[in-house]
Amino acid sequence: MELDLSQQIPIPLPCAKRLRTLVLLLGGKWDGRAWESICRDFRHLRVLVLNHFRMKEVPPLIEKLKHLKYLDLSNNKMEALPNSVTNLVNLQVIKLNGCGYLKELPRGINKLINLRHLDIGCAANDDSCKSLEYMPRGIGKLTSLQTLSCFVVAKNRSPKSKMVGGLDELSRLNELRGSLEILVKGYERDSCISEFEGAKLEDKQYLQCLTIKWDIDMDSDIDLYDKMLQSLQPNSSLQELRVRDYRGMRFPSWLSDLSNLVRIRLVGCRRFKHIPPLDGIPSLEELCIEDMDNLEYIDSEGGGGKEVSNFFPSLKKLKIWNCGRLKGWWKKSRGEMEDDSDESTVEEELIMLSFPRLSSLSIGKCPNLTSMPLFPTLDEDLYLWSTSSMPLQQTMKMKPPVYSSSSSSFIRPLSNLKKLDIWTIDDMESLPEVGLQNLSSLQTLVILECPRLKSLPLHGQGMPSLQQLWIYGCRRLKSLSESKSQGMIPYLPSLQELIIMDCSEELSRGCRKESEEVWPNIKHIPNILIDDYYIQKEGRFLKRKKSKASKQIHVAEPRPQAHLSQVVSHSPATTCVSL
Repeated sequence: MELDLSQQIPIPLPCAKRLRTLVLLLGGKWDGRAWESICRDFRHLRVLVLNHFRMKEVPPLIEKLKHLKYLDLSNNKMEALPNSVTNLVNLQVIKLNGCGYLKELPRGINKLINLRHLDIGCAANDDSCKSLEYMPRGIGKLTSLQTLSCFVVAKNRSPKSKMVGGLDELSRLNELRGSLEILVKGYERDSCISEFEGAKLEDKQYLQCLTIKWDIDMDSDIDLYDKMLQSLQPNSSLQELRVRDYRGMRFPSWLSDLSNLVRIRLVGCRRFKHIPPLDGIPSLEELCIEDMDNLEYIDSEGGGGKEVSNFFPSLKKLKIWNCGRLKGWWKKSRGEMEDDSDESTVEEELIMLSFPRLSSLSIGKCPNLTSMPLFPTLDEDLYLWSTSSMPLQQTMKMKPPVYSSSSSSFIRPLSNLKKLDIWTIDDMESLPEVGLQNLSSLQTLVILECPRLKSLPLHGQGMPSLQQLWIYGCRRLKSLSESKSQGMIPYLPSLQELIIMDCSEELSRGCRKESEEVWPNIKHIPNILIDDYYIQKEGRFLKRKKSKASKQIHVAEPRPQAHLSQVVSHSPATTCVSL
């Protein structure tokens, strides 16, 4: 609701003297008089929620709410909480999500002996604690604390050193669970290793997600960075690990000990040329590698000797994004490991080291990535943007192993894939016809700005589930079929939307109704848009009516996991916020 609280709490609320819960969301104006009303009229409050009021200050008189157990001031603009908050000894929950201006927490926070949850957001997700300068000394005495979303390692210890808590404040907080982000803004060169070791993260057995983010300008202490990260060894029960903007060159040795990891996210670790082997982590389901400028190979050890059963046995989602120097998964391809390997042996090795359970794959801005394990089992989506088409081509051409006595158990590659988005692939001239015929579950096919694409041999019988077909900016593409009997565009029985824009004149002209060769194959499609003109819309034939939205169509840089309809937009975007 929208409230104007610039003067007082609206009547009849002040009459409810023994009110226990007050929740005000999406507020309007706010000033101190509203606080006066709350603290005067509602002394028995247990729960107070004041969200989205652009509040810049919390007055000391909040200490009058002595029964308060739950305080939520999320999405406001205050820079600090008054120290009087620490007199609310019954507080169990403090929530400060989305308070991006917050610079400090109250001193004497150790007096809040009943505090269980301190949620100040997370810089890695929403920048909630981006302005927070330090953690108050004594926070480590809150041994009942179960939620501490972020711990900031201060940039400058002086002149506030007496009230600044170091990372070793975490030492006794062994009830922490859920997610913890450690935001490193600075360090003391002589004592940081002992301070980081003093955090004793290995004792935090209930912690599920750990984010370590670095926000430091200095680049000189590479060895020290490596030692700091090594000293932050978490408990082996950890399920998710995120490392962002790390300036070191080596990953810690403890990574291989985290046998229960489900998700790993490595972002902005710009000095890494390779990362440690991760394929042996049995529970790993999601892996994200992003913004790694110097990364050349995922695994420097090579693919030789890898056991099929141990190669990413649980991995379901893989994202590799903005790694411009990445050349391949292994520094040495499997075919190169034995000079006498013949073609069939290499093909078998590729099949053996495909991802056994991968469902979703996103690769973007990796133009030099030409070799990686294959991905025939994808059953959700495949996004390729500004990368090589070779891994896709190799996956599509997979055949049953020659040593197999029967091919009945062999699953046709990509036969369960639902979405395929191909963006700005410069080396792709065609896709194999056999591979396209295997896409029997495909519902959405998007091909955008592939300047060399000449051949796209679609086949109606091989793509019975296709509902959306978008082709944009492929100017050499003259046909969607290589069979004269099917015509320029084959009959695709389930197709609901056909959009072809900025392609060859031959392809555009062939989609008109007067084309006796093509029209019988596409007239069943409810929505057909060709070069800004609707041929059919919602099942009605239009005489080349220009789309009113055609001038608004624009192509933006795609986001990972974004569908083309979110990027090539026909109308202004609408953002929905749920509370």
